[in-house]
Amino acid sequence: MVLTPRQMEIFDFVSRFREARGFAPTIAEIREHFGLSSPATVHQMLTALEREGLIRRIKHARRGLEIVKQPVAEDALEVPLLGVVAAGQPIEAILSHEVVGVPEDLLGKGRTFALRARGDSMIDEHIADGDFVIVESRQTAENGQTVVALVDGSDATVKRFYREKNHIRLEPANPNYEPIIIKPAERVSVQGVVIGVIRKYPR
Repeated sequence: MVLTPRQMEIFDFVSRFREARGFAPTIAEIREHFGLSSPATVHQMLTALEREGLIRRIKHARRGLEIVKQPVAEDALEVPLLGVVAAGQPIEAILSHEVVGVPEDLLGKGRTFALRARGDSMIDEHIADGDFVIVESRQTAENGQTVVALVDGSDATVKRFYREKNHIRLEPANPNYEPIIIKPAERVSVQGVVIGVIRKYPR
């Protein structure tokens, strides 16, 4: 399955629109959302998605778009799903023993694992509630990287990481949330750096 980034963006928009409103967007609404100049461009994108079996178009229906399946890479490999991480306030780490299929090019250089995001504080980093974040296991991070951090040894969160004078700032990617300031810095341990996101769409 080979889709362009714009085709994937349109698939994501259609899926989220249906989930939020209970019906599909029109061609005009898609065109307006993406600032496309012609309805024909939208039709081309939808044709590609339909060809890949991701959507179904119902003829003569103004909102006749159905989600058939989620995109799955043919070269997907399994990584352990270690539990839930908060994309909001830190929550107690929840462990599981499942696996998630990820494309080979999303694997990190070292140990790679997945966590399911809970909350919407990282929505501007395209991490939504229910997404799988793919994490390369590391104990250190550069300022500005999106990390999975453990606070006080038990509370996990995914945030942008900043080491400052005498504290750690865990910065959300949503203006509705305030940064989390942790003092002393030793209370925070980096578990890994986020290297990818996988979204599961409703069937």
